[in-house]
Amino acid sequence: MIQRIQSFLLVLALVGFVLLFLFPTATYEATDSVGNITTSELNLIKKSGPSEGSEIGDLSKSFMPQNSILLMALAIILGIGTLVSIFMYKNRIRQMRFVSFLALVNLLYIGLMFLSTIPDGEKVLANLGAVATTYSIGTYVPLITIVLIVIAQRAIRRDEMKVRAADRIR
Repeated sequence: MIQRIQSFLLVLALVGFVLLFLFPTATYEATDSVGNITTSELNLIKKSGPSEGSEIGDLSKSFMPQNSILLMALAIILGIGTLVSIFMYKNRIRQMRFVSFLALVNLLYIGLMFLSTIPDGEKVLANLGAVATTYSIGTYVPLITIVLIVIAQRAIRRDEMKVRAADRIR
């Protein structure tokens, strides 16, 4: 089971989905007219940071987007689905279909992340002045995981073709 390349790729994708909860999606920096810099991170899970007014020069905040529950649910579904698909190795056709479904859900996650969460930080800090957005690891991880899932799906298909060719020879 684990010696198959698609299992290894699916384990890497599972690690990627866990990383979504550990790293921020984006970091926003706003500079007001006085020159104070306020930073804010966009996370799936709200992390505690300094309280308002603890330091005048750098007010760090962590916030969750309005639809973060949907994004969190999709990330959890993707993680559990990837774990389940690793153990579907006995039925390659079902595993191939399930992994294809995971790729579609991952595309949905990427679309929702870019369409609805990235502008939220600019809304939060817009009253302070110019906002600079820096995309973080949490933005790139879903892109890497979809590549891993698609490569795993191709490897499952290749295994199925080998088994069918061996059955034809008999």
